[in-house]
Amino acid sequence: MTRAEVQLANDRQSLIRAENDRNRATLTLLKAIGLRLDAPVAFTNKLEFKQVETAADDALVEQARKTRLELKTQQQREDAARMTLGAVKDERLPSVGASADYGTIGSDIAGAHPTYTLGVALKVPIFDGGRREARIGESASQYRQEQLRTRDLVQQIDLQVRTALDSLRSAAAEVQSATEGQGLSESELAQARRRYEAGVATSVEVTDAQTRLQRARDNLVKALYDHNVARLDLATATGTIGEYVNQ
Repeated sequence: MTRAEVQLANDRQSLIRAENDRNRATLTLLKAIGLRLDAPVAFTNKLEFKQVETAADDALVEQARKTRLELKTQQQREDAARMTLGAVKDERLPSVGASADYGTIGSDIAGAHPTYTLGVALKVPIFDGGRREARIGESASQYRQEQLRTRDLVQQIDLQVRTALDSLRSAAAEVQSATEGQGLSESELAQARRRYEAGVATSVEVTDAQTRLQRARDNLVKALYDHNVARLDLATATGTIGEYVNQ
């Protein structure tokens, strides 16, 4: 009896922590979706395992490079820096300009005389005090910086995708192991109850089996949570988070 009361006290303490965690998670959810913090929350679905069919690592990495918006934006910055550098270099080349003007001279329409002007200008840069070379150096430096940023972002995206894949596979294995563990714990509890009813075991054996079953259930819940988080991380890493949310 004393052992059972100790276990009951421990379970009550765990229940208090679980209720506190649930309340804080509910408040965080309400704040994230912009609702009143005292609004009631009713979940319409349960935490469950959904098998994720993933492509090869290289295929997912290539998909992420095509869909991640931040990489597209950075590539546009690199292209702009490259064009700026090219434009500054082209300022050293000769340029040709043309102009034309047409009008009339006279106070009345009948006696007006047409007049026109044509002009062609050739501009040959010779010396500008080194300002152009300084601008070329500055533009080249900016272009190299954007290239480095693009390369770093590509490597970061590759790392995120591969890490998310590893986490997803590990989480799926944890779910399978936790499911098997819960099944074994349920079988153990059923055998302990039969033994107790037959008079060949004490209630302590049943209580221990119940405790191990509860621990197995907690492990399964944690594994399911980790697996869903891993799915979300992979969707974020590959740039398909919108498809994940709309499922």
